Amino acid sequence: MLVRINYVAVILIWATTPLAIQLGGDTLAPIAGLTLRLVVALMAGSLLLTLCGYAGLSFRRHWKIYFAASISLFPNMALVYQAAEYLPSGLIALLFGLSPFTTVLLSGLILGESLLQPRKIIAILVALAGLLCILYDDIVVTGDSYRGIALMLLSSVLFSSSALWVKKLNATLAVEPMEQTLGAMAFALPGLVVSWVLFYGVEPIVFSPVSLGSLLYLALVASLFGFFAYYHILANMSVSAVSVIPLITPVLAMTLGVLIADETLTGPMVAGAILILFALLVHSGVRPQRILPAGLRRLFG
Repeated sequence: MLVRINYVAVILIWATTPLAIQLGGDTLAPIAGLTLRLVVALMAGSLLLTLCGYAGLSFRRHWKIYFAASISLFPNMALVYQAAEYLPSGLIALLFGLSPFTTVLLSGLILGESLLQPRKIIAILVALAGLLCILYDDIVVTGDSYRGIALMLLSSVLFSSSALWVKKLNATLAVEPMEQTLGAMAFALPGLVVSWVLFYGVEPIVFSPVSLGSLLYLALVASLFGFFAYYHILANMSVSAVSVIPLITPVLAMTLGVLIADETLTGPMVAGAILILFALLVHSGVRPQRILPAGLRRLFG
């Protein structure tokens, strides 16, 4: 039962995070929102580990893996927060779903082993077709939207690079997931603080109820609870079941964006989303009969 609850929680958290990031920009600059999010998450996580009797971070032995993991936070998440100023939350979730394809393309360079297979090459081509459909949309994608898309594509490369580097280091270092996350936050914060001061200066922080709620949600729910829930299901569920999550979250994110933030959903965007989600399905190799309820499996033979 706990595994199922965490599975649903991860789907909901991943689907709502882009919208929460966008709503957090109500009174906070992107870099300010992300910095404060990590400060709160790091403090809460450190307190939690202290209460549980955990020894803490080991910078001397594990600094390499902390640094590798920190790339997924800074500069990666800084790019996502910046992109939220130009793109609707649903499109951010959809573009973030392209990271499995950049992971495949970068695997040979970082891991020294190519993960490319005919099925994955076809999936990449289909995903590119979906991206072209979105770029063709002159209603949602206008003006600075192209800057947001470029930021999300660069974010995908950084996120995949960080994940592959961490995977490579984990082959020789045994680091607990929570230690790895808090270490990554500790390494990412200096860069975030410096960027905040350089680009936005030292100004009073103003919170609205929306931005404060967004900050607390992203720090405590998305960063801490979401992390625990994800690694729990990763350890207790099949890879096929976990790989379905990126197929579900963009659909929910786009739906929430339309219902809550009055975002526009157009034909080209829907067509692009369908192609990208289909590409993810092909890439993951998930068979429908493995993930559907028993009553629907016979429809797929």
